[in-house]
Amino acid sequence: MNGQDEWRRLLKTAARERAEQPGRICDLCVSMLAVSGAGIGVVTKESNRGVVCATDDISRQIEELQFSLNEGPCVQAATEGAPVLIPDLLKPDGVHVERWPAFMHEARAAGVRAVFALPLRIGVITVGVLDLYRRQPGDLSSNELRLALLAADAAALALLHLDTQHGDSVGDDFDVRSTYQLQVHQATGMVQVQMQTTTEEALLRLRARAFALGRPLVEVANSVVSRRLRFTVEDV
Repeated sequence: MNGQDEWRRLLKTAARERAEQPGRICDLCVSMLAVSGAGIGVVTKESNRGVVCATDDISRQIEELQFSLNEGPCVQAATEGAPVLIPDLLKPDGVHVERWPAFMHEARAAGVRAVFALPLRIGVITVGVLDLYRRQPGDLSSNELRLALLAADAAALALLHLDTQHGDSVGDDFDVRSTYQLQVHQATGMVQVQMQTTTEEALLRLRARAFALGRPLVEVANSVVSRRLRFTVEDV
């Protein structure tokens, strides 16, 4: 079994842990990517929501600092939907870190020398960011970056599962559950046709849109069913 297959196996195992999955993914990054710490934050283009998990005090400080200041590589990665890789904070070649004066000062003071922010995306929707840091300068190797991107994919799904578990509870009433399931099922079918994709992929896009908008899944489903919201292939 090669390194990438082992990584996929570990991530698949972590996926079964549900509520512990984001933290487990961060732990895997620290153990397999030679980084000093990792953290996951829920952040979208519309709003910053907070820290999901962090492997150590410095990771949590980095996460909370970016949310409180609304600046830093995490915010940029979420806004632009692309990784922000800074192998040396003292020599940030090609990255305009002057836009983050407060973050840069505090990160350096905390002993951070390298930061890698990877957006967590479902199609074109960003649901959060995976932040990795090193106490020593140094870029991610091509293989480490590939594995980190796999971890980001797994973390994006983990956040959607957490949102479904905690944000879409419909109680124990049979009629309420039935109505909820019918609306979501109907909306999933409509999204499947609109995007010309599979049922599983359509439900994933529906969940991602609800997550990004900060709305319950059933509300977004109602918008689709009532034709107030439409998905297109451009959303992929």
